[in-house]
Amino acid sequence: MRMLTYLTGSVARSFEIHSLLEDSGTNQVSLRQLSTLLEQIQGATHSAERLVEGRNSADLNVRLEPNSWSVAQCLDHLAQTTRAFLPAISESVANAPRLLGSRPLRTGLLARLFIRNLQPPYRIRIKVLPQLTPKNEDFDLAWPGFVESQSQLSDAVLSAAGFAIDTVKIKSPVYARVTYNVYGAFRMLLAHERRHLWQVEQILRELDRRQAPKTRM
Repeated sequence: MRMLTYLTGSVARSFEIHSLLEDSGTNQVSLRQLSTLLEQIQGATHSAERLVEGRNSADLNVRLEPNSWSVAQCLDHLAQTTRAFLPAISESVANAPRLLGSRPLRTGLLARLFIRNLQPPYRIRIKVLPQLTPKNEDFDLAWPGFVESQSQLSDAVLSAAGFAIDTVKIKSPVYARVTYNVYGAFRMLLAHERRHLWQVEQILRELDRRQAPKTRM
């Protein structure tokens, strides 16, 4: 039921963006960029659902190694990270000027560097700060939290339609001295999701390998 609610909301958001594209004689480029962000959010949620579908709680809550994360913890971390960014994003969008004319939104150099390092398959591990470490180890609680955070992220993207969100910056909730523009922040969050969903895929693949019956020679 929770997933169905998310999907219904996603369709409504996509329809609203497409309506804006049809009605707008300007800002077409930036609206298409926001539409792409919405599609990526929906795609990430669908990918997560496909990965966990049919899995039992033991598979989704287990840590393969003492210092590794479970699937539930990966999803909880994604939800926590999104929620950490959203207040600053919402405030900056509220203060962003209207976007005049048709031009693409710029990501910004620093955000592009972060995105490059976040993309899977990753080679560099990034230490997670205490405030973003997984708090929820139960998949039955982590999953609805993840889905809800995806819905909130979609709403934030939709609220940015028509605004020059690449001209307003936010302070990173992770590294206080770092700032980047809102469009770059959206793209970073989505790269971060791809990173950890790839991690989920690796966890489940290794779990399947360990559980596969061993053939005798």
